Amino acid sequence: MRIYDETLSSRLMLGTARYPSPEILRQAIAASGAEIVTVSLRREAAGERAGQKFWDLIRETGVRVLPNTAGCHSVREAVTTAEMAREVFGTKWIKLEVIGDADTLQPDLFGLVEATRILSAEGFQVLAYTTEDLVAADRLVEAGCRVLMPWGSPIGSARGLNNVYGLRAMRARFPELTLVVDAGIGVPSHAAQAMEPRL
Repeated sequence: MRIYDETLSSRLMLGTARYPSPEILRQAIAASGAEIVTVSLRREAAGERAGQKFWDLIRETGVRVLPNTAGCHSVREAVTTAEMAREVFGTKWIKLEVIGDADTLQPDLFGLVEATRILSAEGFQVLAYTTEDLVAADRLVEAGCRVLMPWGSPIGSARGLNNVYGLRAMRARFPELTLVVDAGIGVPSHAAQAMEPRL
């Protein structure tokens, strides 16, 4: 898998939220073979050194951290969080989320494009959490995004791929871009379907 100027051997990314224990998170990272874990700066940085053990665990695994702007509901909030994440992690990568709907956590596509334009101009390498909307995808690419992360289905729904046709259309429209199906993956077969060549 290609993420901007980096080539990775694994096509999986792993989230780090809601594991029953740090040891189970450690085991999940090892078992998955993932080389990237996503981390919400807003969640893990809260409290006095509350996340220090978490950071120690992540460093020990040797995986790359992809900070995200989870929980941000405005362009300004997402941009500020991304800028803080760059300082904390020393990376240009940012998984950019601008949430438009509090119930489904559907992205605000208008805000996402605007934030992508701002962050790309600041030298960030944006991985945009989006829907399968082709018009929004065109605008994100025009704004500088080279990795699109369309949802399979709403965050936390575990429904799998709700719109396979839309995802295939996105793949056909952007054959050279990296696409990462993000959100809604509930069982291993959903992940396998997302990585099928025809998608």
